[in-house]
Amino acid sequence: MSTPYNMSFVCLVCCKSFKRECDRLPSDYPFALPCPDCGGPAHNFGRHFKAPKKTDRKQWRKVRFLFEHGVRFQKIRLTRDAVESVPYPDTLEEARAFVDKYKDQAIT
Repeated sequence: MSTPYNMSFVCLVCCKSFKRECDRLPSDYPFALPCPDCGGPAHNFGRHFKAPKKTDRKQWRKVRFLFEHGVRFQKIRLTRDAVESVPYPDTLEEARAFVDKYKDQAIT
């Protein structure tokens, strides 16, 4: 059995993130769980996601944009063989270029 990870699940309606321990193989992690507040889908954004403040509307717009374009805050690499990961964009404007540049690594 693999080591359990605390995975971030994000409700894009409530602008909330919560962690759940997942002790399965990464390929078996659930894609979504019910949001404990609204009952809607809380999407799995992996173990590296850091949620913005609930009141930071600009950052939540960026998070939604990235999610809608297949970015789940997985590690993005310059090339498939690279060890270092690419930093995530700070703004929505940067996110647009980021999505275009790394669309081959998006989750479909």
